[in-house]
Formats: sequence, structure tokens, C-alpha cells
Amino acid sequence: MSKDLTQYVTTKQAAELLGVDRTHINRLLIEKRIKGVKVGGWNWLVFLPSLEKYQHTKAHSGKPSSRPPKPPGDTAN
Repeated sequence: MSKDLTQYVTTKQAAELLGVDRTHINRLLIEKRIKGVKVGGWNWLVFLPSLEKYQHTKAHSGKPSSRPPKPPGDTAN
């Protein structure tokens, strides 16, 4: 494999970066919503630029909340 491995992270690292479970990262890889390379039978390395692109597009997708923002320090649900 002649890829620049500095551009790749493990699924565990990717999950920590997004604040999700590793199974979610695996699902994103299988659905080709993020890019990665399979190493071995079940292990993946996630292409960091595709993870950053996914994170950026996810942060700006969806409809805005209809609730007003909570004031700082408000812990009520």
C-alpha cells in the first residue's frame, strides 16, 4: 500500500472526533458517506479529509430548531 497514512485515522479515532460510536463510523464507511480503506477482514482506516467534509456538511444540514436558544448556564430540558 503506497498511500500517505498520515491522512488516515482509525475508526476509534474517527468516532472520537465526531463524538459517535465506532459502529456509526463503520456504517458511514459501508454506505460510502465517508472514505476509507479496509485493512484486514474487519478493520478500516478512515480518510481524514472525507471525515472533515462529512462533519462540515453534517453541521450545516437539517432544518433549524424551532425552539429559541437556551440562555448560558440553563440546564433545564
